[in-house]
Amino acid sequence: NKSKPIIKSSLVWREIDGEIAIISSDNKCMYTLNDVGSRIWALLDGVHDLDTIAAIISSEYEEKKEIVEKDLIELLENLREWDVLEGYYG
Repeated sequence: NKSKPIIKSSLVWREIDGEIAIISSDNKCMYTLNDVGSRIWALLDGVHDLDTIAAIISSEYEEKKEIVEKDLIELLENLREWDVLEGYYG
């Protein structure tokens, strides 16, 4: 998949103890990502496409790429629902 998702520039988020905390655009919710989700978050820079992100995560966490791809799509669907991405439409 050549989609290159990127985090919205207006988004408020912080790294806390290695995990990402994201504040919703209406300031009513806070979402948190685990360590793998946080690593994926760092790669959502508009440069890396989904295949590249999956390959990086697969290598770094020594997990099969097929499993990583499934988890990556699931995470991106959640991020899309949270309205925190640009350039990813599922």
